[in-house]
Amino acid sequence: MTDFIYQIIYYLMSIFASNDVMMFIFIFFPFIVLIELPFHALTLLFAIKGWLKMQYTPPSLRVNYYPIVTVVITAYNETWEELYISIQAVAEQLYPGKIETLLIIDNAVENMQTVASAHQIAKIFDSIPNRTCKVIEKKARGGHASSMNLGLKLAKGEVLIMLDADTSIDNQTVTKAAAHFRNPNVIAVSGALRVRNIRSSILTRLQSIEYMIGIQLGRFGLTELHVTNNISGAFGIFRTGFLKQIGGWLNGTAEDLDLTLRIHVYASRYPHLKIIHEPYAIAWTTVPVSLRRLLKQRLRWDGDLFYIYVRRHWRKFSSSLMSRARLFFFSWYGLYYQLVLPFVLVFYTVLLIFTIDLAKIIAVFLLVYSYYLIMSGLLYIFFLLLVSERSRQDFTLIGWLLLMPLYQLFLRFMAMFFILNEIMFKGHQETSMAPWWVIRKTK
Repeated sequence: MTDFIYQIIYYLMSIFASNDVMMFIFIFFPFIVLIELPFHALTLLFAIKGWLKMQYTPPSLRVNYYPIVTVVITAYNETWEELYISIQAVAEQLYPGKIETLLIIDNAVENMQTVASAHQIAKIFDSIPNRTCKVIEKKARGGHASSMNLGLKLAKGEVLIMLDADTSIDNQTVTKAAAHFRNPNVIAVSGALRVRNIRSSILTRLQSIEYMIGIQLGRFGLTELHVTNNISGAFGIFRTGFLKQIGGWLNGTAEDLDLTLRIHVYASRYPHLKIIHEPYAIAWTTVPVSLRRLLKQRLRWDGDLFYIYVRRHWRKFSSSLMSRARLFFFSWYGLYYQLVLPFVLVFYTVLLIFTIDLAKIIAVFLLVYSYYLIMSGLLYIFFLLLVSERSRQDFTLIGWLLLMPLYQLFLRFMAMFFILNEIMFKGHQETSMAPWWVIRKTK
């Protein structure tokens, strides 16, 4: 055993002098150097630009704006506690304008307990000045997109905020988000998603770091590049009139990514239109606690990437529909980084296993682990410095960064199988986001 450990250390120290390992590195690392590093570098560069813009914008230009805001909360079979937290968070916003809350309950006939809870909670908060709360019962099951479109149709506010029933918002979120719509060219605002049940398990802590780096920091930088990768279905902010103009959400799964792509195509045609990211418009969502539930979630998420990018919207990858910057980004990030790279990683891992001995495999794994640890640590530090509104609290998670490379590599490997499931078996048709009779009619 001691000799084996010495052998690993020897290979690790002499790895760049070993011909076969060098061959692997030259093959493997270009995918990191040419794809991952430029992506992270661009994200950081433009996140810094966005931070500087926020720091040095004169206070006179930060004028608040208080239009009527409609908050649509989509529910299905949530508990009394989940509904109460979400509705209370909206009712107690530090926002002087009027907020209309529409609680849409899908398949109300089968979810009478949720309906009863919703009516009880609505009565509690409906008496607050400038706040109204209505419960809308959808008797039959229509799916998530159906509920959102009903909320869009009934919305009276100039600004529309979409929330899942297991998602709540900080008390300054509406004020921060609505202020951007003073500019008539702003059509959507992307907010920050945080993990509500962060202390439930090791996985929830790792997902929290993933959200901080990927959503809060990543989306902040990407929006400065005008290539917001997604406006989350769990928490999205839109100009109501614009959303009605483009027809709202399409039925099926991954309706948030679908809508984001359609907005980018529309904004490419009309370049004055803007999508803004507001890092201090914060929502808290519940994430999977167990590995089984996490894999079930990522089975849908990763499979939906292929469904949206390749099956449904492949025609949109054209310079006649998208601006060059957006076309380049979604080809680079959406197609290669998210869809192709998992296959590349698995292929070269298998190649490594069958071409070199175990000690060299472990040496290369330690090298890869070190790379991802350094990258995760660097991104996390920039998140704390540039974006985090509660940096002391977030800093307490820093020890969990040691597990992030293993978590990231595991999910990358699993992504290949999830994408294959969509390619071979059309996994999007098994989604729980809508009933089968709705899914089978989608493209």
